[in-house]
Amino acid sequence: MWTDCVDLHCHSWHSDGLWSPGEMAQRAFDSGVRIWSLTDHDTNHGWDEAKEACDKLGMKFIPGVEITCEVELQSETQSPTSWHLLAYFPEGASEEFTEWLSDLKEARVPRMKNMLTALEELGHTIPIEDVEKHASGSLGRPHLARAMVEHGIVENVQQAFDEWIGDSGPAFRERPLPTISDSVKMVQQSGGITSLAHPKYYGIETEILIPTLLRLGVDCVEAMHNSHPDSYRWELMQHGLPITVGGDSHGTERRPSPGRMAVPIKNLHPCFRP
Repeated sequence: MWTDCVDLHCHSWHSDGLWSPGEMAQRAFDSGVRIWSLTDHDTNHGWDEAKEACDKLGMKFIPGVEITCEVELQSETQSPTSWHLLAYFPEGASEEFTEWLSDLKEARVPRMKNMLTALEELGHTIPIEDVEKHASGSLGRPHLARAMVEHGIVENVQQAFDEWIGDSGPAFRERPLPTISDSVKMVQQSGGITSLAHPKYYGIETEILIPTLLRLGVDCVEAMHNSHPDSYRWELMQHGLPITVGGDSHGTERRPSPGRMAVPIKNLHPCFRP
């Protein structure tokens, strides 16, 4: 049996999405979602608003976050600068985890300052306040890209990434990241559940990836990601690891709303089954 009422990967304006948690909850509900998680990058700032909206709509809310981690395995075909771990807290997160997450968010500020310094050295001065006004929570490159558009440096956000702040761009700067292993331990100590987000992005063969996730203690894999082909989803489900499902909506034109993601119920982690 399959269901399309679950979506466990979504972003609001507290990280790199365009809309509020309440707006994204409404969009999820309108698309038929009844079990939903807000998973902004490295921040839990949207949880209270998201839960309040879900309670009014009669939709089950699962607090979540997408943790940016160090690259675990090097790929011969891809060159990601990070791996992303989804963390879910059906019973709520501990204060210890909240403090740990806050430290991760704060690490984004020095990195942003380094990127602004790099841009200034390249002839473009942007005050950090002009970046911060685009962010309600975790400060990231999409907010810098919007500021670059405002300052007339680029015509659009994509150009900012392509020419300046993408992973190989002249103004890109790294920031300290936790390992997958450390993140898993912190989440599980708080009673949470982990899932590797969009696994195809990392370019690791399934026969190597799944045993690695098991060794690291990761609970699930996001086999049902919006961008993954059916053949890859099927391949991941053959290894017995529970899966999660995520549309990864940011409220943009390409995928404006969560939902409409069919998933086999038997493969979903039990905590996420309708």
